[in-house]
Amino acid sequence: MPRVMTRYSLVLLTVVALAYLMPAIFDTVFPRQSTNPLLLYSPVLNQFIYQESLGNHQFHYQDEAGRTYTRSEFEQQLPFLYYRNLELKGLLPPSIGGQAFDAETIRAERHAITIHSRRLKGHFPLLDLYPLFNNDPRVAIMPFPEDMFRFTDQTMEFINADDNRTDQELTESFTSALQEAGFVFPATVIGGNPTNLKPFDDGYFVRDSRGHVFHIRRVLNQPEVVKTSIDPGLDILDIIVSEHHRRELHGTIITTSGKVYLVTRESYRLISLPISGYDPGSMDFKLLIDPLHRTVTISNDQIVHGVAMDTAYRPLRTFTLPNRDLTPVPVLFLREFFFPFEITFESPYRSQAALRLVSGGPWSFAGILTALGLSFILRRRPPRHSGSWNDLAIIAMTGFYGLAAVHLLDET
Repeated sequence: MPRVMTRYSLVLLTVVALAYLMPAIFDTVFPRQSTNPLLLYSPVLNQFIYQESLGNHQFHYQDEAGRTYTRSEFEQQLPFLYYRNLELKGLLPPSIGGQAFDAETIRAERHAITIHSRRLKGHFPLLDLYPLFNNDPRVAIMPFPEDMFRFTDQTMEFINADDNRTDQELTESFTSALQEAGFVFPATVIGGNPTNLKPFDDGYFVRDSRGHVFHIRRVLNQPEVVKTSIDPGLDILDIIVSEHHRRELHGTIITTSGKVYLVTRESYRLISLPISGYDPGSMDFKLLIDPLHRTVTISNDQIVHGVAMDTAYRPLRTFTLPNRDLTPVPVLFLREFFFPFEITFESPYRSQAALRLVSGGPWSFAGILTALGLSFILRRRPPRHSGSWNDLAIIAMTGFYGLAAVHLLDET
């Protein structure tokens, strides 16, 4: 009995190893290919236009009406995005709706916010230490602070990065300011932009244990805390702060239910974006702002969905584009045939290892039957004892993984 248990333990470990290694090797030899569409709204056509990758640095350009374009023609339909290229070609300023836009106007009104699912809270390893920049109008270049802060159950604690000791003065100052503003510890969501490569610093937005959102800044080394009017009932997943010279927005709120709100600089008023079907756990989000329109796209490995809006964020047009799989059919067939499932630690929507069991496709059943048939041929005799039947059961559940495992570890 111990020998049998040892064998089947080794068979199981072999199946697990093969379920990880074989698909990874296969994908290295035969990489998956998709069109990876770039969906944009054209203010010239007043409809969506897109770029698809065909592989080998070849691209296809088409609008939603089915008209195709060359690369140069594609750029001319998107003057607010490719204005620098058009300027070099002498095609600026474009006239749209009887209004001309020069390069300076376009540059001043452009803003892009991109939120990858893998960068949302819970989707990447997070060290709960954050830099809070000191806003000092007398300093031209924003220096990186010598301390970091974190939220404990009772305080907003500052730690000096040089000696790794708590800065009591800053800790007491900011903790007191938060308590006076009505903050109830601990913090549940912390959102900020931890880089000094930005036009100014807008601090952090922090949600307390009762759902209220507070705006925290450091001005001349003193705390500035504002209890915002943001609805404490929102199921906030993450808050993304995005400093931009337009100074229209503080940033973006993503909820666990897939709602997206822009936080305006006008008394923290929220703008609800008119998008549906957004899943923060498996989709990327992008907002493009130009002089005439606001365009939101949400995407995953299957579709790209776009919503074009006017400057007041009222929807004008929607369009959904599938992400076509360009992998040759024989390669897809072989992958499904040999791999009824696979074990992977990678995900396009997470920046950390995440153990996943991914099932195969409809051709996996044919692969399992073939593996069973090969097992009978290799044995050259019908099963005569329980061990043989157990081996067949393993192959019936795991296909070629099990076939390789039970024959590599065959009983002698």
